[in-house]
Amino acid sequence: MVSVLIEDLPPDTADFFHRRARRTGAASVTEHIRHELITLATERAPIDNVVDFARENPTRRLPPPEIDRDATALANAYALPAEAWDTLCLRAAATGVPVSEYVRGELVALSRRTTTEDLMWQFVEAKEADPNSDVDLDAIRDAIRYARGED
Repeated sequence: MVSVLIEDLPPDTADFFHRRARRTGAASVTEHIRHELITLATERAPIDNVVDFARENPTRRLPPPEIDRDATALANAYALPAEAWDTLCLRAAATGVPVSEYVRGELVALSRRTTTEDLMWQFVEAKEADPNSDVDLDAIRDAIRYARGED
């Protein structure tokens, strides 16, 4: 069992979600993570092929999802809609891990797939913390875009 509450996520992941929540103007980091989880559940994921196969082949049923104590805390903390919760549970069952472990893995992975804006926000916050720093935000943006092949 692993907790997916913000205070129990790896520090880099928690920092990412705190930064993104501030950037998006979310009421709280919990509300922002709720939004991210709903988005994850509504977007097609590679594991959905396994879920679809199991649905279409009655002899290949998925085992029931493992709803551990941390998964229950997840459901309560983020107040996920039933459809999002069901999708996350089916994906967890298809991967053979408890729901809380699956969701934690998805949140960590999401925090590692930063956008250019996520990275720029990090530099803006660093510059705001030290106004005397000699940081050229335009050069940083250009370097990020170049490194990602966006230009």
